[in-house]
Amino acid sequence: MKKVLFSLASAALLFSSCGSDENVQTVTKTGELNAQIKFDGISPKAAALSTAIPITSWSNVKKIQLFLYNSTTGNVVYSDIIDPSTSSTKVFTWTNVPEGTYDVALVANINNNPDNVYTSLDGGLSPVAFTPFNVKNKKLNTDIYIDLKESAFPSGHNFGPGKVPYAPASEIFTAYASGIVVTEGQTTSLTGVDALQLKREISLMRLRVDRSNKPESAPNLSDVDFAHTDNFVSVSKLPVGFDLKLGSFEGGINDTPSDANRVMIGSKGITTFNDADPATGYNPNVILGGNYTLWQDIRVLPNATRADGIATSADADPSRRYVLVIAGWVPAGYEYADGTLATVAQPVYWSGTIKGVFSPNVIREVNMNIKSRGYSEIPEPQPEGELIIEVGDPEDWNTQIEREDIEG
Repeated sequence: MKKVLFSLASAALLFSSCGSDENVQTVTKTGELNAQIKFDGISPKAAALSTAIPITSWSNVKKIQLFLYNSTTGNVVYSDIIDPSTSSTKVFTWTNVPEGTYDVALVANINNNPDNVYTSLDGGLSPVAFTPFNVKNKKLNTDIYIDLKESAFPSGHNFGPGKVPYAPASEIFTAYASGIVVTEGQTTSLTGVDALQLKREISLMRLRVDRSNKPESAPNLSDVDFAHTDNFVSVSKLPVGFDLKLGSFEGGINDTPSDANRVMIGSKGITTFNDADPATGYNPNVILGGNYTLWQDIRVLPNATRADGIATSADADPSRRYVLVIAGWVPAGYEYADGTLATVAQPVYWSGTIKGVFSPNVIREVNMNIKSRGYSEIPEPQPEGELIIEVGDPEDWNTQIEREDIEG
């Protein structure tokens, strides 16, 4: 991946007006902080059969929030929000940073209105947009709370009681530094070998669908409309909350159990699926092949903590495995897997559990081979276990031959 350099400096973007009390931070001793930021050199990893990699550039980064905080308590001492597009040189400097020793966190794409991020200053009870001022004296991962943003269910579908819809994850990036000393009248620089690298915190689920007819089990998939306005793809059993690096915690999803009632609407409507390789935004751009003629890329949170230490190629813990549901549209008379017939044009649903782990900055290709005729209601996810049966050799005939004489 081409590396793009980005430095934090330019007083013009700081507090250019003192007309509001909100724009004034009173400190007795201040120093200057200068930092260089660049993208991490690790690219999203190519999936097993497709090769398309989304292009990463500064267009992926809308705004970045800076947090300076106590490494033990997580108490935020200083913050600012940067818009990279406002500077051609990408150079910004903070001249009024309170003297002290801090940990530094940069978090991208949690402040822009289109971002699908829920933020709160009371531990998640009520939504509040972060500013440079309202996060001050709040504690990371306690008061300051980051999560997926609630959305809306597609109309005309029964997702069941207690389900809550969420939007796909925003493309969150973070960068961290520890033990940064700011001294009155001096400049602290994080540049060169100390430059901060923005690392992608989300995963990419690449769904590819084989909807070809299966003569014995699914002979009429060609009758299914996969471009109907009422179609959708959903992902359930979502993680709860996203935390920043603090103490021994390395950042990312926390150890709160995943919640089966949280349902991400990954895509919906006539564009639920793509039926051609992407023309822009990817390099290379090959996704489809063989019988896989539909696809969609869905941004999701990782479903393992960094402390779990699960390899990117391994399976996720069963309690965190994502459950996928796709919906198509069938005509009246279509026969479902249970033998019932569609009385009118209506939805058809398929579901499956994805065993593989989703790791930060990694693409996991999910190939869904539709082998059944689907169901008229959204299948309820079932807990799954693994059963191993070893079948021995067929039993030999007993060598003891019994005899019976009869007279006719």
